[in-house]
Amino acid sequence: MHYEEWVTQPGLPPVTLDFTTVQLNESSSLADDYIFLGGASSPANYTDFYDYYSSLKVVFVERLITRIADVTIPILEKIDVDYTLTGTVDPEVKQRWFPLGIRWGYEPVLDPAHTFISSMGRLKYLTPVYQALLDADRCDLATQWFDENKDFYHPMAVAKIQKLIAPCAQESDLFMQ
Repeated sequence: MHYEEWVTQPGLPPVTLDFTTVQLNESSSLADDYIFLGGASSPANYTDFYDYYSSLKVVFVERLITRIADVTIPILEKIDVDYTLTGTVDPEVKQRWFPLGIRWGYEPVLDPAHTFISSMGRLKYLTPVYQALLDADRCDLATQWFDENKDFYHPMAVAKIQKLIAPCAQESDLFMQ
């Protein structure tokens, strides 16, 4: 097929695009290795993570999320010891690591997650944390954190988070009656 036909004609391109890279596969594999080891030790190549740029660190945490049923508290603890993800400054990693930890009841992420959503106003970062609190039956914290920060959030963020945690408010109302 000629270039002109490919660009100007309707339909899918004649090739399947593959954006995987060796580094992406290695990052994903590193997460699998942590799961395989069950938190007992670090993978042999665990120091490779230190050379990852933000997107590869995100791939690593996303792989843990994809395999959430295989993740345990000891695995999260080992990863945190090796990489201090709970203390990372990278908001893209925080956006994924905190909700993962919240869903598993990994208590060390709670205070940093609270600080994060109290300093970040983007829904992209707020929604996963609030959704994780709801998924972990932590309506109390979701409501408390929202009440503390709703004056700080953009009005659109307030409306979205309010709608998200509305079932919590309804539960509270039921208990008050």
